[in-house]
Amino acid sequence: MKPDIPPSPWDPPASTPASSSSPTPSSSWPSAPAAGPTGSTGPAWQQPPAGPTWQQGWQQPPGGGWPQGQQGQQGQQGWQGWQGQQGWQGPPGAVPPAGPVRAEAGSRYDQQGRNGQGGRFGWLGELSLVVLLLFVGIVVVTGLAAVLAEVLDAGPDSPDSEVFFKDPVADMAFQLVGIAIGIPVVLWGARYLGRRPAGTVSSVLGRLRWKWLGLCAAVAVPMIIVQFGIMIAWTWGEESAEPAGDGFPGWTAFLVSLAVLGALVPFQAAAEEYVFRGWLVQVIGRAVRSPWPAVVIASLLFALAHGFGELSGFILLFYSALWWGWLVIRTGGLEAVITMHAANNLLAFGLAAGFGELASTETAADAPWQAMAVEFVFAPLYCLVMARIADRRGVARVSPGEEPRTGAGAEYAAGPAAAGAVGPGLAASHASTPGPVPGPVAAPAAAPAYGPEPVPGPEPVPGPEPAPESRPTSGPVSAPESGPERAPGPGSGPAPESGPEPAPGSRVEP
Repeated sequence: MKPDIPPSPWDPPASTPASSSSPTPSSSWPSAPAAGPTGSTGPAWQQPPAGPTWQQGWQQPPGGGWPQGQQGQQGQQGWQGWQGQQGWQGPPGAVPPAGPVRAEAGSRYDQQGRNGQGGRFGWLGELSLVVLLLFVGIVVVTGLAAVLAEVLDAGPDSPDSEVFFKDPVADMAFQLVGIAIGIPVVLWGARYLGRRPAGTVSSVLGRLRWKWLGLCAAVAVPMIIVQFGIMIAWTWGEESAEPAGDGFPGWTAFLVSLAVLGALVPFQAAAEEYVFRGWLVQVIGRAVRSPWPAVVIASLLFALAHGFGELSGFILLFYSALWWGWLVIRTGGLEAVITMHAANNLLAFGLAAGFGELASTETAADAPWQAMAVEFVFAPLYCLVMARIADRRGVARVSPGEEPRTGAGAEYAAGPAAAGAVGPGLAASHASTPGPVPGPVAAPAAAPAYGPEPVPGPEPVPGPEPAPESRPTSGPVSAPESGPERAPGPGSGPAPESGPEPAPGSRVEP
């Protein structure tokens, strides 16, 4: 009597001759398929492409098919070129992807530029060219405003004036447009210089998350109203806080001003976030590991970009920029800081329009110390509240592995998590190849085609499905996909008393 030892589910299938006296129990392992078009015996999903090349230009070796035991190795070498961050590491003769390349799965917001493109010092070229284009864009808009003011004879009465138009609304509109062009410039730089999807500047998902942006606005708008109310009440009656404009301009002019400001200020505020909290942080993040060097440098440049005014104003800008930079990394996108910045500027410009102060050249750098003190409380309050809400809502903080790429090579996923979902080795390269869809595979570690050749034998005779008692008691048992329903019972047939050794998977009764 042979002991009842169930076979391991990782054992290779055994070929047994057919028995005429009793049916051969079926095994959970599929029988070895016939030789494929390339001469190997593995399943169809493990075979190399039949043509001379595959989609990325990987040359097939002469003689047809890959040598035994090298299919998985060659596939892993190809995937290492995609998953690495040191540039293209594919096999010789392979063509790197032509479209944008995402950073690997699990990358923070500041690491979205780490897609292995451009080499170690490629970020310097992207930084230099984008800064140059930003400067050229501002000069072009400024020159256009000067030309239009001269042609339309709409310039100021004083030749020493710092504005281009006599109408403060028109002059403010050109200033806002000159800043708003930063959005297309940095998106173009990320796409064509950084060779990554432009949407990764918006968030780790590669796009603006509009529902999250709306939720942030619902928190930012009332909070900024309370902040301005406290600051106005604190400085009420002081000479430095008294309006210095021409007073209320009338309802018609006021409503026109609100319409122009409402259409342009959100783009101006978003552009500053895209440049300083977005693109600049990601470019510096290509060269440093921690996000803090990028956040500190971008915050300092953001404060300096508003000009030199009061020390309190500079501290206010730098302090709030540090918190906003932390919030971008914490929530994986720009939505929360865009809404707060836009709400702040809309309320500030709206009050300026109501008091006739749109022509004023003061900026946030000229803010008094009372504004700085209020900002010390409200900047962390807003950021911590939004971070808490983001945790509860499950807002993505890192790039997901299932996010598809666009452009050439779109069949490759954005990170190693998707690589394991497709399959090992060359199986990933066949994800988009038409053909029969393979069923579930029981052995994830190694396929029979990579080991020794199975011993040939006669094809097993199909028989009725064995009863549950004849199945192995250990290891996963897969349910049949089709066929008649099995009736419960002690077994599907008598056990053979003599004859060849029963195949693994059946139980020998004493």
